[in-house]
Amino acid sequence: MEFLTEEFFNSIIIFIVGLTVTFVVAYFLNKVVAKAFQAIIQKQPKLETTYRFARRLAVSVVVLIGLAASIFTAFPEAGGVVASIFVAAGFASIVVGLAAQSSLSNIISGVIVSVSQPIRIGDAIMFRGDFCFVEDIRLMHTVLRTWDNRRLIVPNSVLQSEVITNYTSEDPTMLVPVFVQVSYESDLEKAMQIMVDVAKKHPDCLPIGNLPNVVVMEFADSGITLRLLSRAKDQPTAFMMARDLLKEIKKEFDKHGIEIPYPRRYIVPSKDLEEKLSKIADGINQLPSFLKQKSS
Repeated sequence: MEFLTEEFFNSIIIFIVGLTVTFVVAYFLNKVVAKAFQAIIQKQPKLETTYRFARRLAVSVVVLIGLAASIFTAFPEAGGVVASIFVAAGFASIVVGLAAQSSLSNIISGVIVSVSQPIRIGDAIMFRGDFCFVEDIRLMHTVLRTWDNRRLIVPNSVLQSEVITNYTSEDPTMLVPVFVQVSYESDLEKAMQIMVDVAKKHPDCLPIGNLPNVVVMEFADSGITLRLLSRAKDQPTAFMMARDLLKEIKKEFDKHGIEIPYPRRYIVPSKDLEEKLSKIADGINQLPSFLKQKSS
């Protein structure tokens, strides 16, 4: 009994030492690899996503190998027990495989996303109606930071199967459409020129080709719809630039007498009503003469 207790105690010590060594090796491996990758990332920023994922995968593999080695070194009989379980009940491996299917799917999807890079860390994307920035791509999931500073934790397998709008990939610049209506009575050419001038003066405007320009889009019920099209360096800048342009266009329209219309309704009376209203109007016009005659 004392021998068994002493042997078990020694096994526990070996297991703890093995775990300690494993995590120390994993810690220093993470530091060394991160430092080595940092120099490469500075030269090639596009590879940051791939290298960060590869570093985490390598550290995780080292931890798993160290953990397995610690268990089987400290408790040699565990290997026989595990082997006998799988030999005696082969169906257990199927159950474990099915249970781990989702996790493996996420890891494999993470590898594919990191290597193919449909999105990268720092990219501005649209995911399920939310404008987000890719904050991190981890082994099992990806962290997305929304425009209002929420965090979406998305499994990598879900992210890989979604259609995502990437505002940063290839060319991050964005077209900035701004729609404004002017009344039918306003000077159309002057209004169009004012809108172009306002866009050109904006510090974030990136002129290219014939941009910025203004075109007539349609004749609406209350006025003429104009579209100003300009360009900004990225999606967040484009959003704020559109707000600024609307504000400045309103100011310039007020200075130059350009009217932004509001809904109007014209009442068209029937012929009988029009005749009656005409008689009433004639009576009102004759009222001063009638009062004058009366007073004299």
